[in-house]
Amino acid sequence: MPLEPVSLDDKYDLRKSRVFVTGFQALVRLSLMQKERDRRAGLNTAGYVTGYRGSPLGTLDQQFMRAGAVLAKNDIKFHPATNEELAATALSGSQQAELRGEGRFDGVFGMFPPCQLLRHLAPWRRHCPDGRRPYG
Repeated sequence: MPLEPVSLDDKYDLRKSRVFVTGFQALVRLSLMQKERDRRAGLNTAGYVTGYRGSPLGTLDQQFMRAGAVLAKNDIKFHPATNEELAATALSGSQQAELRGEGRFDGVFGMFPPCQLLRHLAPWRRHCPDGRRPYG
């Protein structure tokens, strides 16, 4: 059986079905997979990922920064925050463009890995009294 060529860049190539990644790299790939899933459904979505650099999730921010070029090509933005409250608020804000008719996308999917989820729900309750948009 011939060996298949393998590259370190395979982890973010969605044409590859078998990849070896760390847990944090899997979250980066997950955001790319969501974009591709939306594209196949006929949606033009963007992604917004945030978190703070001192997070107990360690190097998650570094993985997203390293994948910046791949993410940018797929309309996925990683933006580190100063703290968890600002990260949650920024993610909530990414959902607001459509309310003002300024959105360029059908929706914005988001990722924010909080450490203490309950205290971060306040920005969502304040900024989204009318609920979520249909596609993020």
